[in-house]
Amino acid sequence: MVLGDKLSWPAVLRLHAFWLSVVFVVAFTARLLIYLGVKLPFTPVPLQIAGVSLAIFLAFRNSASYDRWWEGRKLWGGLVNSSRAFARQITTLTWAEPSTPAARAELEAFHRETVFRHIAFVYALKDQLRGVEPKSDLAPWLPAAELAHLSTQKNGAAYLIQCQGRHVTEAARRGWLTDVRLDTIDRTLSELIALQGGCERIKNTPMPTAYRFFTHRFTRIFIVALPFGLVEHLGFATIGASMVLAFVFLVLETIGRLLEDPFSMGQNGLALNALCRTIEVNLLQQLGHLEVPSLMVAEHRGPVDVLM
Repeated sequence: MVLGDKLSWPAVLRLHAFWLSVVFVVAFTARLLIYLGVKLPFTPVPLQIAGVSLAIFLAFRNSASYDRWWEGRKLWGGLVNSSRAFARQITTLTWAEPSTPAARAELEAFHRETVFRHIAFVYALKDQLRGVEPKSDLAPWLPAAELAHLSTQKNGAAYLIQCQGRHVTEAARRGWLTDVRLDTIDRTLSELIALQGGCERIKNTPMPTAYRFFTHRFTRIFIVALPFGLVEHLGFATIGASMVLAFVFLVLETIGRLLEDPFSMGQNGLALNALCRTIEVNLLQQLGHLEVPSLMVAEHRGPVDVLM
């Protein structure tokens, strides 16, 4: 969920200003040579073939990048659903006997601690995927001792799921869960681990170097050579036509790079803050909290020219 449906044209142009300037200089030089009577040994046919091939190559690359982005969104959609299911199971499948005020208070404390830890897990996973320090996000949800121990872990989100497993097993030992219900909750914890693993797979497996290297190099070679194939036929219009075509190919190549990492903090990254807030609000309401934060319907991101 990105705020707005438009990009700033000046920002996009600034992003590609260097190579557009190069194309302008090359196109102007090519036209000047023709004006001076220099015969250029170029024809548009090879460039036409190269342009079609490059467009197909960019389309395949952008499709692969979008698949990564969409898979990341599906994984986080599954995380939202599994989080709701986990909180429901924790708050409805456990009970304490005899039902005395002290027993009820102890059980409510178990519900609160478990659900709060799950909210911390979601924020920890978000911060891990974005490569930022998670402590400020987790402080409201974890005891100080657990938060301090978390900072020593290589994978904080996986550690919190491990803590949940021990916590739920202890609840079963105390008679708050039957074996069947414990198994149900354990399966949900396994689903959460699988969703986390799917996100980490995308994050830790970048696009193949060949995709990134050759699309970048071929695009720049093509847009620099383009004016020489057009100048004999377009004259001074070569400058404008070359810059427009160069801009199109540069934007296509940039789109693929922007979508490669769906968990980035860039303008095209997934709105993980909003998704985490959705989970937080839903789970707090399942606990019976009357005052909850407002949902984030969209995330405002920085300008596109600083998000590469």
